Amino acid sequence: MTHAMGPGIATAVAIVAVGMSLRSPITSIAAVLPELRADIQLTATMAGLLASLPVVCFGLAATFAAGAARRFGINRVLVTSLLLLAVLVAVRPFGPAWWVLATSAGIGVAITAGNVLNPTVVRRDFPRRQGPMIAVSTAALTASAAVAAALTVPLAMWIGWRWALAVWALPILAAACFYLLKAGPEEVLPDGPPPRAHAWRMPAAWVLAVFFGLHSGLFYANTAWMPTYLPALAGLSEAQAGVAASIFQLVGIGGALSLPVLTARLTGGRRFLALGCTLTWVVFTLGLLLAPGAYIAWMIIGGFGQGGVMAMLLALITLRSPDVNTVREVSGMTQTVGYLISALAPTVAGSLVELTGGWTASLVLFLGMGTAITLLSPIVASRHRLEVRREPADRGVLRGS
Repeated sequence: MTHAMGPGIATAVAIVAVGMSLRSPITSIAAVLPELRADIQLTATMAGLLASLPVVCFGLAATFAAGAARRFGINRVLVTSLLLLAVLVAVRPFGPAWWVLATSAGIGVAITAGNVLNPTVVRRDFPRRQGPMIAVSTAALTASAAVAAALTVPLAMWIGWRWALAVWALPILAAACFYLLKAGPEEVLPDGPPPRAHAWRMPAAWVLAVFFGLHSGLFYANTAWMPTYLPALAGLSEAQAGVAASIFQLVGIGGALSLPVLTARLTGGRRFLALGCTLTWVVFTLGLLLAPGAYIAWMIIGGFGQGGVMAMLLALITLRSPDVNTVREVSGMTQTVGYLISALAPTVAGSLVELTGGWTASLVLFLGMGTAITLLSPIVASRHRLEVRREPADRGVLRGS
């Protein structure tokens, strides 16, 4: 593929393949968490840590992923991380508790490159179709979470939970090979060190980071604990809870496909769009607190919101950034801060269950987080660009607040 030809369908499929690899290692383990806990003897707090470890690593490694891409190239870093991810997913289930925890941390590091760099690849390869491509790539990410949540339990009944987790290494390996063959050309950088976007000094980037952290915390805490709390709240069997969790993930595809396109088109109405989408988290949590028997309705509402909010946020980062470098730097910064915030949620939720003996306190925590992102959403959806304006003396004046 050459610059003259530009990106095509194969490049788009390569981006989708990366997205399809980034959530199955997370939702697959949540689907068999009861069996895993029984076999390797994990407490609720330790199980929450198992869910939090990859997210902590998302945060710790995000800035390093952006730096590695600047030095070695986006494509090389992405392929290497996917190959590492495939190996870790394959070996994680076959060991004691410390091994499962350690490899889960490694999985978090490997996933980070895709988290940070996939939006950058979209901006690089599809600068005129950022909204639709962010929609497709985020929908792929959401779809991978849904497919893994839906299929891991049946696989575990057939081949055991350990092999049911290990088998997800195969599509990740296939994605690495396809991306290696079909990725778009690397960005051509000028001589000398690349320009810096100074994301850490942008007030707007900090707002994006806090918003990202609260939303991701809601997603990962609910993904980790939903197969456990639905039987307690609504009297479901494990199989029924697995189906409900799959609905939550699958409906997210609709949100992921629609919100980035609407965000790109409705420039003047972005704040109303963001407000409406984030409110779904409030409705979802209130529904589980007040009427858990109607859980299907809350799974649909919350599922659409979780997919839509994440896709909208990624679209806003690319749309508000003036160039590929800014997308890479702001993505790295917001994910570093955001994932470190969000990593607390699964563990805190599990600890609250141990302290109180029920799920009400954890759901109240989720309600507070959903309310916070709803209040932040009009600021996040601002039309101001994320950039540094240079003065003659080369002192940066920050914009984008």
